[in-house]
Amino acid sequence: MSDPIKVFDKTSATYEDWYRQPKGAQVLQSELHGLEVLLPQAGLGAEIGGGTGIFAEHLTSEERQVICLDLSPGMLERVVQKGLPAVLATAEDCPLKQGSLDFAYMVTVLEFLPDPVGALRSISATLKEDAPLVTLTINRESPWGELYADLAEKGDPIFSHARLYTFEEVRAILAGAGYVPLEAVGTLTASPDEPAEEEIELVPAGPGAGVILIKARTSAHTSQPSPARPRVTRE
Repeated sequence: MSDPIKVFDKTSATYEDWYRQPKGAQVLQSELHGLEVLLPQAGLGAEIGGGTGIFAEHLTSEERQVICLDLSPGMLERVVQKGLPAVLATAEDCPLKQGSLDFAYMVTVLEFLPDPVGALRSISATLKEDAPLVTLTINRESPWGELYADLAEKGDPIFSHARLYTFEEVRAILAGAGYVPLEAVGTLTASPDEPAEEEIELVPAGPGAGVILIKARTSAHTSQPSPARPRVTRE
């Protein structure tokens, strides 16, 4: 078992504690809102690197089912306790049936993949024609990116294994794996040290947004891609 997996196993019991704090709850709701905007409202999908299933449980409904795929047994134990479907596997060797998914998404997972292009290619084989993949990544060009980069330099057990990307770098990774971006948004515009606010806002993707979400499809399934069109919404 690799060091990152051991770390996630050890933190599985307390992984969701931060999301129960005011700032963590704001982050969770902001990221969930972005995913809700970009993901289909119905169908069978997979969360790649699903962790404890904290996102999957909120995104699952009668019309939309989510399979959690992760390499950490400790994390997946929490998923099973929530009654969600779980698969122990790597993104690079996704075992789900070819052409079986209506969508897939990953939340702060690309940063930890040793071979992001290979993983995205593996995932693409599981998607139906025109089924989207949504990536949510920490934006290196933001106060949130600076925070996590600083934690990594100080030896944080989780983020010392992460590689942070810019918006353009994620687009390049997607292109290298055969995906065409269709839409992109950002959120978490407030700095990590600012008080948590109730307002949830989506902004154009780019410098300043703490996280960036990109909706993409494989180029083989996209004859004429639409330009990445930011949606700005408030709740």
